[in-house]
Amino acid sequence: MSNSTKVKDFKGQSRVLKVCHWCGKKQDPKQKSFQACGRCKEVIYCSKERQVASWPLHKAPCKASADVKKKIEEGGNPNLTNTIATFKKWHSMHNDALRHAAVCALNLGYKPKAVNENFLFIEITQKPDHQDLPIKRKYAPTGGFTMTLEEVESIFRDANGLAILESFKESNEHMQKKGGVGIVGVLLEAHGVMDLVKIILPTPSATKLNQMADNWGEFWLPRLQAAVEAD
Repeated sequence: MSNSTKVKDFKGQSRVLKVCHWCGKKQDPKQKSFQACGRCKEVIYCSKERQVASWPLHKAPCKASADVKKKIEEGGNPNLTNTIATFKKWHSMHNDALRHAAVCALNLGYKPKAVNENFLFIEITQKPDHQDLPIKRKYAPTGGFTMTLEEVESIFRDANGLAILESFKESNEHMQKKGGVGIVGVLLEAHGVMDLVKIILPTPSATKLNQMADNWGEFWLPRLQAAVEAD
C-alpha cells in the first residue's frame, strides 16, 4: 500500500449526518465531537452508554464493514477503499430521497407491514466526470427493482450475510416497538460492492402522509434520479 494515499474511513449515515447511531441525538458543533465506533468507524455515539446499548444490534454490521475494508486494504488498493468510502458518504447525503423512494416503491404508506418482507435494490453508477464534482453529485441511480426477503436471503447466504440480515430484522423490530413503521432495507450496489442501507421510517400515519403528499409510485426511479440531483 502506498504511503502517499490516505485511506478514508467508511462513514455511515450516523457519522455523515452527525447524529448518535442509537438515540438520534444531534451533535452540537460547540461541544466535544461524538465518538466513532472504534472498529468500523462508520457510526458515532453521544455516550458510552448509548454505544453499549447499541452493540447487540450493531455487532454484525460492524464486523462485516470492518472485514470488507480489511480485505480491500490487504489487496493493496487503497484507492478502491477510498472510492467505496466516497460512495457510502454519497448515499448518506441522500438519505431522505432514498427513504421516500423506498416508501413509494414498496407502498409502505398504505401497507406498512410490507417492510418486514420486502427490500428495494438500486444500482448506483459513478458519473464519468465524477472527479470534477462534489461528493453529493458523483453518483446517479441507474436501475432498480423490489426484492422479497427470500430473494435477499439467497444473496446474503454466507455466515456474515445471514448475521447482517438477522441484525437488520432485530433493528426493524426494535423500531416498530417504538411506534415506527420500522426500518426499510435498501440494497445499493456500486463498484462491485453491495451495501445494505438501513433507513428508519416514522410512524405509520406520518409515512402515509408523506407518500400521499408526493407518491412516486411505479415512477420511483426517475423521481429518485431527479431528487438526488436537486438535493
